[in-house]
Amino acid sequence: MTPNNGFAAQCNQVLNSIVLFIDNEIDDSAQFNAIAFHLQECNLCRGAMELERRQLQMVQTLLTRSCCETAPEELLVRIHDQVNALAAELAQAEANGLMGQTEIITKYSRTEITIDGETQIEIETSHEIWRDF
Repeated sequence: MTPNNGFAAQCNQVLNSIVLFIDNEIDDSAQFNAIAFHLQECNLCRGAMELERRQLQMVQTLLTRSCCETAPEELLVRIHDQVNALAAELAQAEANGLMGQTEIITKYSRTEITIDGETQIEIETSHEIWRDF
């Protein structure tokens, strides 16, 4: 069943977005509200959401218990070196009077998956540097 409002969402649309909804990763407030309203009135979708939430929590708990490694030392050294190099570059630009606004965005993600006792680790690092001279 669907709610009687302008944000009504169909069950298949809700079920396709349920993981994003649970993780609060839906940026569009109209879409988020439509799913929330739908879940209030649709027992089938609400039950599916609760099942998905329990499964996600179980996987997260399992991964937390199984994957308690720290970042490799070489990664920490690389990050430290890159931050120091950027700081030196900024200091040099400021000393030369070339200092405008600079924004440095560093994104780091680490994914660990353990299957049958074998752990696979995937590490991604990206940097964006925006300068306004």
